[in-house]
Amino acid sequence: MQKSMIKMLNGLVNRCEDAREFYTSAARQTKNEELKDIFRKMASTRESIIINLKTHANSLASELDDGGTLSGQASNIFKLLKARVGNTDISLVTELEAAENKTLKEFQNALESNPPETTRSLIERQMRILTQTHNHMKYMKEKLNKAA
Repeated sequence: MQKSMIKMLNGLVNRCEDAREFYTSAARQTKNEELKDIFRKMASTRESIIINLKTHANSLASELDDGGTLSGQASNIFKLLKARVGNTDISLVTELEAAENKTLKEFQNALESNPPETTRSLIERQMRILTQTHNHMKYMKEKLNKAA
């Protein structure tokens, strides 16, 4: 059970690490100062989530007899997104909002896997934060589309 929880948490960590990288890159790409600030905050938010998930996964791993570790392959959604995004702020924000939807779905799937209460509580807290960042990205998409 704990090995599967570590694997599931590892997938969430990888997704958030990918997102952090992408938001950092997006902050460098855009000329819009408001978006630069938002993207930096999104990257920072992902860093906090990563720390929380890793800390919990490492506590589970330390309870395993075989010394299981937190490792894995990076998520491809944000990497693929990086390859597809055009140079406009609208396309950047639109694609990010869509990727955020997929991230929320992955966290929802993690909840549906019936994790132990401490893991469930952690995922729910992180998911509330991600819902806020998704909603903000959706707002920015609407704002940029109206301005276009």
